[in-house]
Amino acid sequence: MNKDAVMLQMNHIRFAYPRRGPLFDDLDFSVTPGGIVGLLGKNGAGKTTLLKIGTGLLFAQNGRAELFGSPAPQRHPDALGRVSYVPEQFDVPPVPLREYVAYQSVYYPRFDTGLMERYLQRFEIAGNDKLTELSFGQQKKVLLSFALASLAELVVLDEPTNGLDIPSKQVFRQLVAEAADDERAVIISTHQVRDVEALIDPIVVLDGGRVVFQADLATIQENLEMRRFTSESDALGAGALAVDTRLGTSVALVPRDGAGGESLGDGMDVELLFQAAISHPKETGALCGGVR
Repeated sequence: MNKDAVMLQMNHIRFAYPRRGPLFDDLDFSVTPGGIVGLLGKNGAGKTTLLKIGTGLLFAQNGRAELFGSPAPQRHPDALGRVSYVPEQFDVPPVPLREYVAYQSVYYPRFDTGLMERYLQRFEIAGNDKLTELSFGQQKKVLLSFALASLAELVVLDEPTNGLDIPSKQVFRQLVAEAADDERAVIISTHQVRDVEALIDPIVVLDGGRVVFQADLATIQENLEMRRFTSESDALGAGALAVDTRLGTSVALVPRDGAGGESLGDGMDVELLFQAAISHPKETGALCGGVR
């Protein structure tokens, strides 16, 4: 697939739930091949709703959502065979694991059964129990393994680390990193940034019904850096966009051409970046070319 091709395109989306004000009023969002997109936002910001609109599970009142060039609400079979979606909340059928895989895999032309078996082994899922007899965490591992083994060009994961223990989170990160390539894209929607911050690039922040920040990690690191200050007031005086005081010292996200404090190198604290994008969206976006 052409790296410039658009897998998911959403323009001027307006959406409101009954008896509530609009969640989105003029939202734009797009995904192209070759990245692990980190979709970040506060609880209730609409991350799950955005993913459901993009995959045709919810219909916007206005605007247009396209999935691989087809209107998302039409859920065209060719488009659906190129996307695999693991929701945050799910119900599994009362069937044996391998029966589930056999039934569902036919919808994905590139599904790799051998890869599915290897993923299950990595997650330490054995046997052929009914899915309903597995714990929530085990069910999640099955669905994540299936999504990645589908070899779908677009993999959409909503809060994928919920229900996973610490070793399983590590396995999850390894599998996603291995699966990523220039022909595929993965969307990880989460509020548990620490679980995935080493994976996600580009980073998208959703707030107030719109995308307030979207930039790749290289651009972010070219324009912003982490610096340590003796106090929060010193950090703010140096133009900090976000500050986290830890054990008597203040770690801040500041413009790279600023002065003061001690540089912490090229690392990026994604939680601080999120805080900056929420509290200073125009300044943070302007520095990284990521205002939406």
